[in-house]
Amino acid sequence: MDDEITKMERMYATSFHDVMMDHHYRYHFALNYIRRGDYILDAACGSGYGTHYLATNSACTLTVGVDRSDHALNWAIDHFYCDKTVYVKSDLSGLFQEELPIQKFDVITCFETVEHMKDDRSFVQKLYDSLNVNGILLISAPNEKVIPHLNNPYFLGGVNPHHYRHYQPNELSSLLTDCGFRIQQVCTQDNETYELIIGRDDGFTTVLVAMK
Repeated sequence: MDDEITKMERMYATSFHDVMMDHHYRYHFALNYIRRGDYILDAACGSGYGTHYLATNSACTLTVGVDRSDHALNWAIDHFYCDKTVYVKSDLSGLFQEELPIQKFDVITCFETVEHMKDDRSFVQKLYDSLNVNGILLISAPNEKVIPHLNNPYFLGGVNPHHYRHYQPNELSSLLTDCGFRIQQVCTQDNETYELIIGRDDGFTTVLVAMK
């Protein structure tokens, strides 16, 4: 767990109010796309704060959080469980769909995860296949223009060892469209306030809203 925290790969808050603001704004933004009765998948839910936030602040039916870390999922169950959350242990680089309680979702959130996937195209295709027709994917990844993968100012030696790549905004968009998605909105997060700004791509993180 200490290694996860020092490398900023997971957070172990006990309240959503304690979550880093960039994460806070992404999940808050996702609420705009959740309708009454929706089934939501939070792909790479970590310690569960976002899964719980979506479940308790929307009229969804169920939010399924998936992660491969036993420690993170135990934390999620202890601190971020409600009657609309289900937590599943699975490796998202594998056949995770087979281990989910349902196979099709209305909304998928996948924040700061795709850069961890060696085969990013295969992963995004699985997300596409996990959505209902006209389902929504909200996905984010580090902006290569602002945080270069091989010159990352936040890591000694300039490289996050857990990331395979970062993405130019157009590269992330192309990855999604190549897998069948239709891009609905391109957003960025302000480098100082962390708020999401629609129609810009110059912040440290790119956030895309895409439809199946």
